[in-house]
Amino acid sequence: MFSIKLAGENSIIIYFGDHASPDLIEKIRFYRQLITDELGEIIIDVVPSYTTLMVSYQLDLVSHIEFCKQVEEFLNKPFKPSASSSNLIEIPVYYGLDVGLDLEQLLIDSDLNLEQFIEIHSSPTYLVYAIGFSPAFAFLGEVDERIRRPRLHNPRINIPAGSVGIADNQTAVYPIDSSGGWNIIGQTPIDLSLDNSDNLTRFTAGDHVRFLPIDKQQYLNLGGIL
Repeated sequence: MFSIKLAGENSIIIYFGDHASPDLIEKIRFYRQLITDELGEIIIDVVPSYTTLMVSYQLDLVSHIEFCKQVEEFLNKPFKPSASSSNLIEIPVYYGLDVGLDLEQLLIDSDLNLEQFIEIHSSPTYLVYAIGFSPAFAFLGEVDERIRRPRLHNPRINIPAGSVGIADNQTAVYPIDSSGGWNIIGQTPIDLSLDNSDNLTRFTAGDHVRFLPIDKQQYLNLGGIL
């Protein structure tokens, strides 16, 4: 089931469900591609999220009523799970107490040593559930229950670009220096800023991310900053 709501003068939001899940993300990914393929000439942007798909269109080319009618026709087509695999993005991470601002406390809280913690965080292949304040800020899930932690009560004013964090059942990488309340556990030397145009499309909802542990020297050799 789905529902379509007005989101602005030339935008709609399609609601696919109430609770985010890998299956729902796959469904949103399918209909996003279908709508983009069929209506690409009149679409400005398509933004998927946990349970929704926001679509902006050219109002000078189609009316709101007609656009919704066309979208509804495609949404009524049967969902077919993709036969092709989604993108797998690998991100090297240095899990060090000198860059993991909250790592020591998380080790204490979880009663784990550093090697155990690294193994738990880096073993899963994470699903991209949504994109945040930047095209390169991907909300990834789900974090193992043993290392889940709520957001900090007092967010930091400045978190360095490349910081890898945990908030509840999600993990993410800060692409730029910014404020935030995630628990910082490490750093990636990879540049995720928009200075690199590749980062505009690096992550898409439905993709997968794997973290690759590296040591301090590898981190520095790849351009990391302490």
